[in-house]
Amino acid sequence: MPKRKIKEEKPKKRLGKKEVLIVPIIMGAATLVALLVSQLAPPPDPLSICLKNHNIETFQLYPRIEMVVDGEQTLLPDGIGKQPKDGQECLRPIHTDETGNTVHIEYIRPIRFTMADFMKIYQAGGNSITVVSNSTGTNVEQVLDLDDYDIQYSYYSENNEFTPVPSAADVPPFRDNMVVRAQLTHK
Repeated sequence: MPKRKIKEEKPKKRLGKKEVLIVPIIMGAATLVALLVSQLAPPPDPLSICLKNHNIETFQLYPRIEMVVDGEQTLLPDGIGKQPKDGQECLRPIHTDETGNTVHIEYIRPIRFTMADFMKIYQAGGNSITVVSNSTGTNVEQVLDLDDYDIQYSYYSENNEFTPVPSAADVPPFRDNMVVRAQLTHK
């Protein structure tokens, strides 16, 4: 019988410098692409976000907004910031929990919302707002077309007085227990 040849084991091939560097280079490139995409893709507008649950977020403020219509103190209705989105119930970060003048702001982190942000949600894409009059002892909702009114905004400042500002965008960002006044005067 013929003798079998015994195969000799070849020594394992050592990885060269190129092969050793391929994996870290690929990981670095993937990280760089992820960072670029995250910087180029803007984050969602906080006003368009729907809260998952109510009263669970870590950042919460309770500023007051006084709505004065033709000299009469009115209230904000319940339901501001509770508009449907894509056919589903949606609670915005700026909303009212009940009829009154307290606004509830809640978000996942500290954020600077302003009176201009509140007005965007309050108007809900139109140019009218709803106020609640309690002059007769019963809450009566009134829809106001903002084109028919001159609006003067002011906020209670460190000077212990209401400081007038030209527009809602000029009111400082909301803080806890801040008081903002919007005086609507019929044209």
